[in-house]
Amino acid sequence: MNIQINEDIDENVWNKLVENKIFFRYEWLHVINNIYKLEPYFILLSEDDKFALIASFKTTKGYISLPFVSYSGFYTNDAKLLAKLKEYLQQHNIEIDARDLLQEERTEGYVNPIVQMNSFEAFWKNISSNTRNQFKKSEKAKLSFKIEYTLDNFYTLYSTGMRNLGTPTHGKSYFNELRTYFSCHIFTISKDDKAIGAMFCINDNDTLSVLYAYVLPEYSKEYANYFLYLNAIKWMTSHKLTYLDMGRSTYNEGTFHFKKKFRPKFYGINSKILYSSNSNLQLVSQIWSQLPLPVANFVGPRIRKFLP
Repeated sequence: MNIQINEDIDENVWNKLVENKIFFRYEWLHVINNIYKLEPYFILLSEDDKFALIASFKTTKGYISLPFVSYSGFYTNDAKLLAKLKEYLQQHNIEIDARDLLQEERTEGYVNPIVQMNSFEAFWKNISSNTRNQFKKSEKAKLSFKIEYTLDNFYTLYSTGMRNLGTPTHGKSYFNELRTYFSCHIFTISKDDKAIGAMFCINDNDTLSVLYAYVLPEYSKEYANYFLYLNAIKWMTSHKLTYLDMGRSTYNEGTFHFKKKFRPKFYGINSKILYSSNSNLQLVSQIWSQLPLPVANFVGPRIRKFLP
């Protein structure tokens, strides 16, 4: 059995083993380490054509796979070798919050909705007539959709949304680093030449993953959120991508209800840290949401590494 850790691992071999799945790729070692200087712990066990691996970083809350994304965790093609990897970690007193995406759907806690669509026509047929009607209304609201190549419009909207939610932002450097290592796409929608919504996505061979999306709430009457997602779906299906990963939600709360309209499967996420509650953090979040935006944008990137 061969054990490789961090820089001893061949990046190309690792990515081939994980089939280039975006939240398991080796490039996260560069992105997160370059921006936040978190200590990586990528480990690969292999034996002939069998393997087990996990990518993680040491944070203030312990090892996490992976910080700042919805899920990651263990990846393997052999149950026995996976058991050996977990045994190895236990022997070395390394406990990793794996954040595995469960293979079954869940009706409570944290879930990750993923929509399968073989074509736009198939997606359109699968959603309800009420949702189709909301999409049609959005197309009559005189909104425009654009693929952006700079961060400015997206970051203004993203940072506004995160401040309103009470969550410190990543800095622009984080998104630039993502664009350096991954296939990233920025979609914006406008009303009367004003950017009112934006989405930052990343894709692998078959999946478009929404990392961040925000639409100004005052444009809800124009169904602006529907317009943004409708055009993102048109884009992804025209590029032969099959799955839309809509990002982590809490079941039956908040954005869950909007995402449910797309008829996704809600896969559970395995995590101890995500389910741990902290009343102090809730208080800080309430205070943060009241900060002036320039203050939040200045301080946020400096403390974001402590909130994985």
